[in-house]
Amino acid sequence: MEPDEWLSITQLLSQMRQELITHDDSPSLRSILLGYLHLILEYCNRIYQRQLSEENNGGSDLLKRFHDLLQQYFRENRQLTQGLPTVAYCASELAYSPRYFGDIVHKATGGTAIGYIHNYVINQAKSLLMNGHNISETSRLLGFDFPHHFTRLFKKMTGLTPSEYLGK
Repeated sequence: MEPDEWLSITQLLSQMRQELITHDDSPSLRSILLGYLHLILEYCNRIYQRQLSEENNGGSDLLKRFHDLLQQYFRENRQLTQGLPTVAYCASELAYSPRYFGDIVHKATGGTAIGYIHNYVINQAKSLLMNGHNISETSRLLGFDFPHHFTRLFKKMTGLTPSEYLGK
């Protein structure tokens, strides 16, 4: 946040407080307070959009860190005890809120953060399947509780079931 933005927001909050102290509750007071609140939210939105734009310029760095995090997660076999990585987990590990992280990933890729995770998982699945693992083993190795959950995601992402993929 820029210093002038901070000053503007604190002044608006101070004016709101003064209005509440000096005037009785009325429809016009509520309207004035809503106007102040609207201005504060507009400042916040401008700050958020600017940060998002700045992050987008470094989006490829974030995607590399995101990809590295997923690789590390699977290399350490966390999926066996913790299941598939979630957006909330990835965001937390990369020091972002889940929503902000999702917005940055969307801006950088045009897709969702969970979609990115699913793509990564499906690529891992393809590799495991091609290396001779059966569907149940692949499902378990990727952290799925049930093979049919794996099959459903695989079909959703590739248009083929794992069996059909192996048959090609």
